[in-house]
Amino acid sequence: MDKKLSKKIAEFEPQDGNWLILEDLLQQALSSSDCQAYYSAIFKLFEHYPEEDGAGVFWTALHGMEDTGGYEKKLLESFRRIPSEMAETMLFRLRNSGQKYVSGVPIESLIED
Repeated sequence: MDKKLSKKIAEFEPQDGNWLILEDLLQQALSSSDCQAYYSAIFKLFEHYPEEDGAGVFWTALHGMEDTGGYEKKLLESFRRIPSEMAETMLFRLRNSGQKYVSGVPIESLIED
């Protein structure tokens, strides 16, 4: 894992409302051979902007994590720390796919319709 890349993602601040630089950072992380190592940084980003979708850029991270898998424990930890719009969306998507639990916790106990 590239610690500098991880830090850039976790601490990202858009410049003049421009989130496109983040798109490149996420692509680098999610295309790496160890992309799961960047999940903590991505969830920190979601927590930093709990009511944002990064002008649509956060969806790159959501889809990348869903495609790779193995994010459920970090999702639960993040959602319990600071419930974010993106983490909640991920929980809804898990539920809608037929899953009832995330890391052993009933999804319904975490989210409301």
